[in-house]
Amino acid sequence: MTAKQTSKMATEALRCLRKAVRDELKLKALLGQYVIINRNGKACRVSAKKALKMARFE
Repeated sequence: MTAKQTSKMATEALRCLRKAVRDELKLKALLGQYVIINRNGKACRVSAKKALKMARFE
């Protein structure tokens, strides 16, 4: 396997992971649930709706 193939696979894997997280945040936001995120090295409970908005701007 070449470095170019590995890079393409890694890029595709990252895209799939981002989509999975986005879909899960959307589901939790619809249900009115909270998520735990990492802020400055500490666990923080945030509404999924707020986390989804934050993720769109980063």
